[in-house]
Amino acid sequence: MPIIIVWIILTVFGILAIYSVSIYESFSLTVSLIAKNAMKWDPSNYFYFFRQIRNIGLAVIMAAITYAIPIKFFQKNKNVTIIAIILMALQIAVFIPGIGVVLNGSRGWINIPFLPSIQPAEFFKLGYVLFLGAWLMRKRDRVNTKDFFISFIILNALLFFIFLLIPDLGTVMILGIVGLIMCRYAGAKIKYIFRILFWGIAGGLVLGSIAGMVSNRFSYIQKRFTYFVSSSVDPQAKQIGWQNQQALLAIGGWGLLGKWYGKGLQKFWFIPEAQSDFVFAAFSEEIGFVGNMVLLGLYLYIAYYFLTRLRNIKDEHGKMIGIGILSLILIQAFVNIWVNVKILPNTWLTLPFISYGGTALMVNFMEIILLYKILKKK
Repeated sequence: MPIIIVWIILTVFGILAIYSVSIYESFSLTVSLIAKNAMKWDPSNYFYFFRQIRNIGLAVIMAAITYAIPIKFFQKNKNVTIIAIILMALQIAVFIPGIGVVLNGSRGWINIPFLPSIQPAEFFKLGYVLFLGAWLMRKRDRVNTKDFFISFIILNALLFFIFLLIPDLGTVMILGIVGLIMCRYAGAKIKYIFRILFWGIAGGLVLGSIAGMVSNRFSYIQKRFTYFVSSSVDPQAKQIGWQNQQALLAIGGWGLLGKWYGKGLQKFWFIPEAQSDFVFAAFSEEIGFVGNMVLLGLYLYIAYYFLTRLRNIKDEHGKMIGIGILSLILIQAFVNIWVNVKILPNTWLTLPFISYGGTALMVNFMEIILLYKILKKK
């Protein structure tokens, strides 16, 4: 039950954050929708908040469905292969005109009639863990061979090339790290991990160059890295540089306890996308250092609770999936936070359980339920 309690606390934390930091973004968006005759009621400060409540309801439904599926279902190669094919088809659908949606230079969403926009990459992350877990269990006795080394690189190159075409470097980075962690847990030696990392980076540069020639949506990625290297770029325009500068002011400027809940100012368009990628920075102004430590403690407690009980789990396949899911949650959380404090360039990755989102929130809930089921089955 502790892992369920932490899940609930993180969800409440996210609700409080969205309620506070999305006020200006909600008002601006609803005014724009009214101007376009896409909305007929008055402007609202709580558009994103009410949408997030709806998204939580959908995520609970997805979590309930996941809970009803036995863990053994994900241990059958046939089932995992079918899931992988469906998720790959959804990911490819983002390139179909009229179905795929471009946002901030990235074609990562699809529109399905009568349903909210879906971001297939979020489902793909979980599908990748399930597929790789089954694949590694079949090849566990060969993880230190040349054949495995080559097949692992080829498999990931084929999968990641699609994300480079979108382009979605954040997902490639997250899945690459998760894949290496799962390989290490499967028994791969450190020297093989470093070889895979080296050739993966080299191959990624080649594939990225090819994807850049095929896709014309790489300019905004170049801007992110350019500003990350030189903060003198884009000092005036309220774009990538402005966002990072204001995020640092919000995180570092208000001491131990912050300005207190609801009293932050950076959310009023000083930090664009305050409800999404930069929710950590926007909310930091209100909760301060202590609030941030509580949030980090919740993420770390999930890892501590699962890893300290790993030896009691008899299902080796379940362990493999659990390690992959835990890696997904923690790596994405810390990458998001590092972006907010400018340790990494902007990746457009959300903060698990906290940021505004539909698909991402559904997958977060499904991941926690799977961890709970793996622990419960011990």
